[in-house]
Amino acid sequence: MRKPVFYAGRTEISVIKFDDIQVRIVSINGEPWFVGADVCAALEISNVTDAVSVLDNDEVMTLALTEGHSGKRGGARSWNVVSESGFYKLIARSRKASTPGTFAHRFSNWVFREVIPSIRKTGSYGVPFAMLNDFSKRQAAYQQEASKRGYRLQQCKEAKDALEREERALWRKYQPDFLEGESNV
Repeated sequence: MRKPVFYAGRTEISVIKFDDIQVRIVSINGEPWFVGADVCAALEISNVTDAVSVLDNDEVMTLALTEGHSGKRGGARSWNVVSESGFYKLIARSRKASTPGTFAHRFSNWVFREVIPSIRKTGSYGVPFAMLNDFSKRQAAYQQEASKRGYRLQQCKEAKDALEREERALWRKYQPDFLEGESNV
């Protein structure tokens, strides 16, 4: 059976961070779908294709980027994305996630001890998706404006500074633990 394809722009993708790993998330019909490669990186799984191939058909689809491209000549970027249940299955099936001392173990503890309880208690984790999505759209608009209009450089710098301040405020408000130890934030 062929996987469904969901088309999204860069601004429709949000990110959660754990240490130096970023997990990209896109909202599809109001549900979070996780980029399989990011989840596998966090779980120290080297073969993404094999990992997602054992999930049920309704837990995997292709996400195709509709604006911009990967930087490779000749095509748009696409990823396997997994549903929330697929995300949890990948964690549960990961050998390293159950091996104390591994990054994957710390990541799975974070998901099960912080992320899921937060979702259960508040309905979300981290920066609310709508707020982050709006921020991402404005950030992408800024980047496009800056590249097209060099003569307005000062205005763009001011907008960038404001966005960076807003991003720091969002992280402080919704995920303050990630800022500990970061001297430049």
